[in-house]
Amino acid sequence: MSFHILPEKHVRASESMLGLGAIVLSLLDTGAKNLDAIWAEVQLHDSVRRSVHGSITLDTVILAVDFLFAIGVVKMSRDGVIANASC
Repeated sequence: MSFHILPEKHVRASESMLGLGAIVLSLLDTGAKNLDAIWAEVQLHDSVRRSVHGSITLDTVILAVDFLFAIGVVKMSRDGVIANASC
């Protein structure tokens, strides 16, 4: 499995870590969520539904959340709830 950090000519934005991170961040605008809720909402997102079947997996969503946490954009509570760090 390959997962690109940035979109490229043959990689849609929603299939890159940066693009998927933006989708996850937009989902957190409505409030804090646990990983299961984020995964369920990502699967329903239009740009993800249009992507190649199976290219966005739970593993890639976890990598995107880890990326957002590493750059300080999201925070996690002790009970596993993920929230936008600016809220």
